Amino acid sequence: MELLEKIIIVGLVLVPSLGWTVTSTAWAMPDVRLAIDESAAPGTMTVLGCEYRNYTNSSKQWRYCEGTFVYDGTGEAVRVRAYDRADPGDVYAARITAERDKTVQRDLKGVLAPLGEAFASLCVLGALLTGLMCFLPVETLWPFVSAACLVPAMGLVGWVASQIVSNT
Repeated sequence: MELLEKIIIVGLVLVPSLGWTVTSTAWAMPDVRLAIDESAAPGTMTVLGCEYRNYTNSSKQWRYCEGTFVYDGTGEAVRVRAYDRADPGDVYAARITAERDKTVQRDLKGVLAPLGEAFASLCVLGALLTGLMCFLPVETLWPFVSAACLVPAMGLVGWVASQIVSNT
């Protein structure tokens, strides 16, 4: 196999999977940062109601929850978007964005729940690394063996943890 063929195979497999992993992680990072940001205003969130809304120009739906956020320091109440998997009547410790439009839980659940898709993409990346090893000669396999085993294992553990935490 020529060098150019190897580069093409590696590029066709790794570039899209790495892009998907980075994109899904970057999408979740504002919620993760808000959950662990000590400078964000803490308070208590009470979920008032949830409904399903359609995406723009699509028949697919997403769950939208609203509630009342009460600041710990001032006691001021603000109506904002709540955690999507919450149920009406749920009360949880939360942090609010500076724009006062969204809250996230301020515990481990607030950190792990948004990362479920990022962990799932690590599983896919590991599967693609394993598939890539089938096309490479034996002498070039050794750098990929540990990564092909470790990446999906980390992804699976993280994904299971995020699913357990987000559904409790």
